[in-house]
Amino acid sequence: MNIKFLVPPGMVLAVVLGLNLSHRVICATRNDSGPRADDNDTAPRISFWSVRENAAYTAEILESLEKPNPIMEYYRNESSRSDVLAFFSALVQSEEIAWAILTNADAFDIPPALAFALCWRESRFNPLAVNRKNRNETIDRGLFQLNNKSFPKLREAEFFNPGVNAYYGMAHLRWCLNVGGSEVAGLAMYNAGTNRVKAGSIPRQTLDHISRILEFRNGIESLFQAEYVQRMPYPQREIMISKSPR
Repeated sequence: MNIKFLVPPGMVLAVVLGLNLSHRVICATRNDSGPRADDNDTAPRISFWSVRENAAYTAEILESLEKPNPIMEYYRNESSRSDVLAFFSALVQSEEIAWAILTNADAFDIPPALAFALCWRESRFNPLAVNRKNRNETIDRGLFQLNNKSFPKLREAEFFNPGVNAYYGMAHLRWCLNVGGSEVAGLAMYNAGTNRVKAGSIPRQTLDHISRILEFRNGIESLFQAEYVQRMPYPQREIMISKSPR
């Protein structure tokens, strides 16, 4: 399928604010048209769930955590790759930047929504972004705000090259995730440095930074679900995911 993404302003705003457009849960409730002989007028009307064993809920949640990242699965499938690229191109307003991030996120096995959320927080998708406010007088440059002290071999022009910057940004994030052992610890290392995280002295500013990244990531995933996945017939979704290379 070939979908042209015309993202509504409201949906873009949802991503920018990091809103999670969650599924609605329908609770079965009593819907009486009038009083019954055995009714107590003062008794509250109570919504109820279709209850399963606690173990069933827990198992389903844990199983969902082991599933492949759905956006990456769609990107790795040749029949849907162009649509994923179109979605992120609309998000960042640049096919070149979207392609650079997706390609390197794929190479380093980074969930695309996390990669784009980090880029949004670091530079607002601006490949020419510069930060000179570091206390150690170093400079952060480009999409993923690579630091000149951390990447001393890069020439200045390379920091502003989307492909080069995304490559080193994703490589460094992958290293941080591997060392940290979780997304939160990895993002903390990316922002505050490995030594601070290992010493347990993560600044409050870094924690707020991580929170905004994860909120924006949820917004991206919800927008992708609404704009792309929900347009596709359910059997086709299952086929596309199952055929994606691992």
